[in-house]
Amino acid sequence: MESQGKMTFLEHFGILRASLIKIVLVMVILFIPAFYYRELLMELALIPITDSLPVNSKIIFTKPAEGLSSNVRISFLTSFILTFPLIIYEIWAFIKPALYKNERKSSAIVIVIGTLLFFIGAFLCYKFVAPVTFNILINEYSSGSITALPNVSDTLGFLSSIILSFGIIFEYPLIIYILSKFGVTSSKFLASKRKYSILISTVISAVLTPTTDVFSMLFMLVPLVLFYEIGILVSYLAYKER
Repeated sequence: MESQGKMTFLEHFGILRASLIKIVLVMVILFIPAFYYRELLMELALIPITDSLPVNSKIIFTKPAEGLSSNVRISFLTSFILTFPLIIYEIWAFIKPALYKNERKSSAIVIVIGTLLFFIGAFLCYKFVAPVTFNILINEYSSGSITALPNVSDTLGFLSSIILSFGIIFEYPLIIYILSKFGVTSSKFLASKRKYSILISTVISAVLTPTTDVFSMLFMLVPLVLFYEIGILVSYLAYKER
């Protein structure tokens, strides 16, 4: 940590405010082309559910402004995902002054790894978890007298929530690395709480994958448990570097 005067609360707040403004501006700028290509983005976003729809079924909207709001939502979600590398950078830049000079050299690695983890988690959910989940929710509970006509707003809301959840869950090792660098946690502490982490991971998986299918739940539970174990190793290595 560099020998410099401590920053005041207002100075910290000013840096945080500047970071938030930068993130919002980039999201607004990216929103414009995303909205222009909204039809393509909507088609791509709905692939996990359209492949599961019964014959003669389609995704609908029932309110006059719902079509517009759904296109705005998918455009905003796209701009948020594309802005995520900047969000990671701004978070790292905010805490970087508290690190030693040699630790700051890992900034680029942290940003790249954080971005990759988020996109890997989001992609795995989009490609594997979401289709299985939609297939069960739509086809398992449909019958000759009940036909699925999914609402586009509810569909996008459900899809975006599980995709973002998976992306954020995949950030766990990076979060543990940062916390370990600051001495907030340690590998010994994490290892001692392993049984509680499995219980909490099971509850989180059950809540975020609201289906009766155990495979959909395992798609989220396995990464949570695996990343907790990876987090213990990451914490150990980060603590050794201090």
